[in-house]
Amino acid sequence: MDRKNKKEIPVYDPNLPPIKDTSEIMEMLPHRYPFLMVDKIIELSKERVVGVKNLTYNEQCFQGHFPGNPIFPGVLQVEAFAQTGGILALSQMNQEVKWDTYFLKIDNTRFRRMVGPGDTLILQMELLNPIRRGICHMHGTAFVGSELVSEGDFTAKIEKRKNS
Repeated sequence: MDRKNKKEIPVYDPNLPPIKDTSEIMEMLPHRYPFLMVDKIIELSKERVVGVKNLTYNEQCFQGHFPGNPIFPGVLQVEAFAQTGGILALSQMNQEVKWDTYFLKIDNTRFRRMVGPGDTLILQMELLNPIRRGICHMHGTAFVGSELVSEGDFTAKIEKRKNS
């Protein structure tokens, strides 16, 4: 598949049960409110994961970014990509051990449209290569409806959690 010519848009049906809900996500990731950026996982395979982040005006970031014109910051979109990609990477690891993922590199990141309260951010992360020696390369795309709002290439490393 030529990534530049064809962007597969994930379909989100809120009537279907998630693959992982918030509680299951918190079992895998160390993040907690207000920094848990993924509400549910709706698709998970060896090569791809699709997560959902529902944005409401109650998000703490909207109180100061920007009052009167609330925008979900790009840096938080990147964090949402990281957490969604972390689920993909960690789902392939031995679940008896606690693991964490850490960014090594972010490339080719683009923010194409502002995201704000009332939007449902659909985050798709796809492995670009098989995970080797704990390094994973992924391409992320985020959509609101069928509109691409942000994308980028991410490299992360997987490590055993130090306090597990």
